[in-house]
Amino acid sequence: MRININKFNLLYNNTVKQNIQSGFYATNLSPLKQDTVSFSGRGKLISENMIDAPHERTCRLVELNAEPARFYLESVLDKYLKPLTQVNSESNPKDFPILEYSTRIKKSTSIREKVVSKYSKVYSTEADEFSCHLVDEFLKYFELKDGISKNFVVKEAKKLIASKVPPYEFISYYVSTIASEFQDKNYLNFKDFSDDKLKQIFNQIIDSLADVPKSPHTEGSVYIEPTCIKGVKHYANDIVGARITMKESDPEYTGLVLSALQRAVNDGLLKITSIENNLPDSQKLPAGKQLSDYAYAKDYQLRNLAHAADAKLIRKKSRSGYLAIHINVDLSNSLFSCYNGVFDGYTGEIQILGSDVEQLKDVEDLCYKLKDDKNAIRSEYKPFKNHFKSYYNDKTKDAFEDYTYALYLAQRSLPSNSKKSDFFPSIEELGFSGKLPKELDFNYLRRLKEKCDFSAKLLQTQEEIKNSTNRNHAETIRTIKRYGDIKTLKNLIYYIIKG
Repeated sequence: MRININKFNLLYNNTVKQNIQSGFYATNLSPLKQDTVSFSGRGKLISENMIDAPHERTCRLVELNAEPARFYLESVLDKYLKPLTQVNSESNPKDFPILEYSTRIKKSTSIREKVVSKYSKVYSTEADEFSCHLVDEFLKYFELKDGISKNFVVKEAKKLIASKVPPYEFISYYVSTIASEFQDKNYLNFKDFSDDKLKQIFNQIIDSLADVPKSPHTEGSVYIEPTCIKGVKHYANDIVGARITMKESDPEYTGLVLSALQRAVNDGLLKITSIENNLPDSQKLPAGKQLSDYAYAKDYQLRNLAHAADAKLIRKKSRSGYLAIHINVDLSNSLFSCYNGVFDGYTGEIQILGSDVEQLKDVEDLCYKLKDDKNAIRSEYKPFKNHFKSYYNDKTKDAFEDYTYALYLAQRSLPSNSKKSDFFPSIEELGFSGKLPKELDFNYLRRLKEKCDFSAKLLQTQEEIKNSTNRNHAETIRTIKRYGDIKTLKNLIYYIIKG
């Protein structure tokens, strides 16, 4: 018996099938398999997914237009956090627990990098989740044939999901297609069921899959297009960012910061959408240590802020060892609706972390990106990539992950009044001698990254000079107007926040 949707009336639409298998998604079906470099000045990136990259000019425009949102966030932080910032090194930490805070806008190349990486993760992750979910539903009713594992059929199911197509938008099609494939390959036992019973089961599976909340990354039945301005703002959801570096980062002191942010929420000046508390894996803690030894804040402190903001509180088990509190904020504002809304629609992230963790994060972030070829990096960091990939492999992977985790915990454990060091605990000091080559020591990796940083900064300066020199008259007029609009908005923001 051949399973088909016409026979079992699974709400299948031939138009959907034709769209998925041909023209409508033709440009999205085959991701590039090798590194592809996009040459456009500072937009030169390395990734296997550069086909999804927005144009450099689009990202540059998004960067320039983010200034009012950044200034708004900075103004709010100035009003509520400046009183907590250290006056000098001898200041009482109970009164001044913040070492410093700052805001920034991602550069256009970094925005482009983020969009490429995030978009590829979205469609890959959702395909993984759908495949697992569908197989779980099948296994409620049908048994695997001998010698066939669940992991195997999940992988086989994913092969049938068209790339860059949101699978939950085409549930009936995939239930039918994958069920037919599993019958042809004899993966599941369908023989013991009548046609009517199979029809009933498949409709139950469709109903169950349809209960999954709609993906936040879709518009209609397709993913939000990553190459348009709306898509760039969506996937690069931290274009505007703030970092609060704590001088004293125990919960007693972090609580002062959270209370200040809560006042901003209560005053209607800060819109928090979610709070992520990154905590270590309890299985990876050193002997005699507890989670509370590494937490920046107590649960009740974060719950109070989340409740005040009507925001979701997410307790995350850190995969790398990185420890911080991330507060996601919506920076859209009726004030920005003028000028055709070009300055509106931005979101941002406020990070709260200690200075010693901050030092390591800046290096470890680059390592994290390089572990997944879906991530894009600037070409100036190719020497770092070549070096890292030469030593990070199947033999060293597990030891490097453990070393990274141990190093994060060691950085977090440093006394708050300890003198800032230019060195991390080495591979030998953390007990990984003989397990990892010295070329993967984070002290070595930091020096290599600093060289790449210098090259990237130099190229960025050269490109900015070149762009300003080559700007034609029309572009100059538009630039002058934009800066005038931004100045007007910033003046309005200043008086609103101050008032």
